This record gives sequence, C-alpha cells and structure tokens, in this order.
Amino acid sequence: MPIATTAMMTTLKHNWEEAIAQCSTEWLKSLLRELLPQVVDVADTADGHHQAQQWDVLVKERMAQRGLSTPSQQKNPITDVRRVLKAIDQNHPALADVGFNPEEWTMINMPSEQAVSQRSAKPLNDPDEIARRAAVLLQSESWSELAAGLAVATGRRAAEVIQTAQFKQASQWSVWFTGAVKRRGEAVALEFELPTLVEAASVVSATRRLRSLLDTEGMSNREINRAYSHAIAQACDRSFKDLVPARDGKDNLYTHLFRSVYSTIATFWFCPVDVPELEFRAAIQGHYKVLEEGRTELRRSLAASRHYFDYEISDQVIATHRGQRKGVRLNEPGVQIITAFRTTEVIEKEKVVMSRIGISESDKQRVLAIQGELGLGTQHDTMQLILDAADTAISLADALGCQPIELGEKIEMINQRLEEEQRRNGQLRAKLAEAEKMVGGVGTSQIIEQSLAMAHEFNGHLKQENQRLRKQLAQAHDDRESLKAQLVRFEAAQHQLQQLQQLLGGTLNDQANSQTTVAQIGTDQQTKEVQTQSTTQQNRTVAAKKPAKEQNYSDQVEREVANLIREIMQYNDQQATDDSERWLINQSTLKQLTTRNQAIIKRVLEGEMADELKEHHDNYGLYGRMANRGKDIEQLKAALGIRK
Repeated sequence: MPIATTAMMTTLKHNWEEAIAQCSTEWLKSLLRELLPQVVDVADTADGHHQAQQWDVLVKERMAQRGLSTPSQQKNPITDVRRVLKAIDQNHPALADVGFNPEEWTMINMPSEQAVSQRSAKPLNDPDEIARRAAVLLQSESWSELAAGLAVATGRRAAEVIQTAQFKQASQWSVWFTGAVKRRGEAVALEFELPTLVEAASVVSATRRLRSLLDTEGMSNREINRAYSHAIAQACDRSFKDLVPARDGKDNLYTHLFRSVYSTIATFWFCPVDVPELEFRAAIQGHYKVLEEGRTELRRSLAASRHYFDYEISDQVIATHRGQRKGVRLNEPGVQIITAFRTTEVIEKEKVVMSRIGISESDKQRVLAIQGELGLGTQHDTMQLILDAADTAISLADALGCQPIELGEKIEMINQRLEEEQRRNGQLRAKLAEAEKMVGGVGTSQIIEQSLAMAHEFNGHLKQENQRLRKQLAQAHDDRESLKAQLVRFEAAQHQLQQLQQLLGGTLNDQANSQTTVAQIGTDQQTKEVQTQSTTQQNRTVAAKKPAKEQNYSDQVEREVANLIREIMQYNDQQATDDSERWLINQSTLKQLTTRNQAIIKRVLEGEMADELKEHHDNYGLYGRMANRGKDIEQLKAALGIRK
C-alpha cells in the first residue's frame, strides 16, 4: 500500500476514534469499531442508501443479541450511533436511513396510560362559571383582560392572541385558527378547527378589538411575552384564582396554564364519546404535522401531552351529568362536532315498507284532524310528524329531568318562573330608571366610568407632581449640604484670623510707648501686610482643601449608585422568577430609584460597572428599549426596600 494512502487511512481512523469516543457505553464503541467501516464511505445515491439501510438492520440485530430488542430499548444506543455519524460528517448520507422513522419516534416517546394516570390532576369544580367569566372578559376595554379571556376561550398562547392568531368563525361554537407560533419552517401554514368555550362570534370580535388597543408591529414573540405576559397573568389571577387551582410548584396562574384548562373543559363539552380523549386534546391544541397542502396528520408528543392532564373535571360535576365525561353539550342547538372528527356517511335511502298498526276509531279521527289542520298530504306524513314530535318530547323530558307525561306540568312551572323573573326584572329596571333620574338622567354606570377615568387621570397627575417635588427636594437637600460645608470652612478660617489679629495686637501694645509716630505708622502698615498675607494664606488653605472634600462627596455618591446597581442585579438573579420580572439596568431605571444626578449615574454605568453590567444583561437577554416595557417600577422598589 502506498505511503500516502496509509497515512490517509491512519488519519481517518483517528477521526473515527474521536467520533466513537462520544458513545456512552464500551460495548457500543467496540461494535462501531467493527461495523463503521462498512458505512462510513457510502455515497448519496440509491445504492448508497440501500447499503445504509442494510447496515441499520445489521446494527439493530446486533443490539437485539444483547437483549435490546424493542425500539424503546434501542433508543439511546441508536441516538449514540447517529451522534457518531454526525461527528464524522454533519450531513452524512447514512443519517437518512439509520435510526427510526417519525412514527416510531412518536411511539417511543408516547407516555404510557399508566404514567398519564399517575399525574396529580387538579379538579375544576365549575367549568360553566370559568367560561362565563371568560365571556365577561371579552367585553372588557382593558387589553390585558381581553387577552386573558381569549387565552381561556381558545387555549392559545399570549403571543398568538396578541399578534399572530387569525380566527374565522366555523360554527356557533368553533373557529378556524391559523398563526401558531411554534410551527416554524413549514411551507404550508397549518389551519385547523378548534371549539370555543364562548360563542365564536365574540372571539372574533374580541381579537379585532385587542389588536386595535396594542401596537406590536416589529416585535418578536419573545419581546411580546416579556412586555405583556406579566399583565395577562395578573388578569388571570384576578378573574380565575378562586376557580382554577394553581399547579404544583406555582403560586400564581399564568397564560400557558390555561391551555390545559381550555382543553379539559372543551373535551368535557365537545369531545365525541367514541373519540379517545388524548386524540381530541391533541387535535384542538394543534398538534398536527403538515404533510402537504390540504393534508395534515395528527401528531402527539411527550412534551405536549404531559400538560394535557394538569386539570380534570371534578367528580361532583360529572355526577350532575349522569356520569358522562365527554361531549355533554353535543346535543345542544348550534353545537357541532369539529371537522377533524366529523364522519361523512353515505346512507342509502331506505325502502319504505308499509304496515298496519291497529288504533281505535277515536285515535284515527284525531290523526285525521291533525292531518287536516296542518295540511299534510298523507296519513303516513302525519304519523311521521307525530313520531318526530314524540321523539322531541322524550328528549326534552330527559333534558328537564322528568317523564314525557309530566312535560306539561314541567313547562307550566318553567313559565311561572319566567313570569316571576320578568316581574323582578321590571322592578329592577324601574329602580334603575329612578336612580338615573336622581343623578340627572345620566346612566349610573356611565357616571361611575367617567368618575373612575377622572380619578385615574388626577392620580397620574399627582404622581407626576409628587415626583417633580421629590426631585426639587433632593436638589435642595444637596444644595443645603454644600452650603453647610462651606459655612464650616468659613467659620474655621474666621476663627484662625481672629487669633492672628489678637496675637499681633498684643505685640503692638507692648511697643507703643517707645516708638515714634512714624514708627507707629510703619508698624500699622506692617501689621496690615501680615494680616493680608495671613488671610491670603488661609484662603489658599481653604481653596486647597475644598476640591478634596468635593472629590470625597462625589466618590460617595458614585458608590451609592454602584451599590444600587448591584442590588438590582442581585434581585434579577435571586428574586425574579422569570424574564417578565427582570430589569434592564439603564439611566431610565436608576432615575426612578434614586435622586442622584444623571451625569453621575451615566459615569457609573459607563465606567467601572460597564463590563459587569454587560455580562449580566447578556446572561438574561436584556436588550433594547422594550426590555422594561410593561413592568411595574413600584414592585421593584418594594423588593429593594426603596421608599421614594
């Protein structure tokens, strides 16, 4: 063998060894040293792929000989084999043939029914009230309440209801949805029908109003979550905390949690009894794989389905529906099975076989009277109408919890209740009209809304004025401290000057009797010169000391600002639970927390703290002017113990 070829083979084997070293078991390393030469050089051709497929079968057979016979048992070693091939060549042709196909991977990762049943599901005791409150939120003028209502009613994520979701009404209780955020790289956008926990028309209308209240143009999904998810979570807390138990390990509700709440209620209401619950939940949450235009395939994964059963309908609610756990509303008017599970059956027209049923003469005359009164053509049509009416009566009696023969009495009771409710409503309307007259003819609710708006506006003005006065007070405090320091220095200089004057005055008095007038004049001049020189020297001393003290004061302020920055960094590291509570530390943030001069703040940010801050921001991905949008500075002040 030529020397060059031998050297090349040695290099290749060295590269193989580096790749094989990534295996987690020694037996697999030995197996690959034996079998890898058979596949490492296959070409990206039909013959090459056929060779790789045969090699895949061989590897799995050798694994089976070691007792690893099922796909689940072979999962980890096959993953190591593919990792080795990628280490040799990131685009190695054999990667298309070695391993498992998508269906096999799905089955491997599918959680067992036992594992699902062992999840600690939280009970929902009043699904009707959850849906009712969601409907109320969809009428709100607050963007956060609108988004919270849409999250509950449709099960979609915060970024979807705020920006990407497109809802088109499919039926009275369902919509067509496009715009799922976790479906990147698909040539054909996924569209599927999902049931709604409120009437579909209100979902479409609320989405349109939400988009008019928020400007998210140019924002990424991550920026939207940072800016808005905290406020939506707070709206969920306010509206549903007494109805939806927090999940284990969480002390508050959050938007993603309502994907499980939504799917639990939607399954209880709309899932056909012959459809597996897991498949229905996967379908309404969009866990599809797009095959080509017009065709989709249901796809379930461990990552998605593990959240399907965070909640369950309580036994108490199921008992009121006679033990029915799925599809309790499918018989209601306007409710349809969603397209994914709607079967189209072609039923041949049955041949009508006439038969005779014996009835009394009086009953026959009643049938003929009904036929004549309704203008029906034949006795068969009349009997069909009577049978349909009987079926309707039986269904109605079942819904009202009585026997068909008791329907008349039951309906009479319902009519009496309706009349009583109408009477009460009339009384309430009269009282409301009287109250509106008392306030000058303006609707009470309108007055309350206007008053709240004025109070909110005045409160905002007071906050701004309070901040302005605090800034002035802080500046005045700084000025006062500076004047006090100057006064102390002046008094010290004055005291030293008085001592010098006393000393010089005593000397002159001792010599006064022996000096001539001219000498006295000379002495006076000399005294003045000494005083002048002393005063000048004192002023120079004060002037020399002044910059040092001012320098010490500036250092103290800079240390104060630096300590504040470190406190915020510590809050981000230890107290903030996610990015929605972490703060970008810039001049704007610090000016809201301290009264110190902006020039000093800028000097600290761009000086010794610059590198440390950059590393901190990079660690959490805190960049740009949107990083602090939607965050409550008062919450940060409370956490830092700042009363400003």
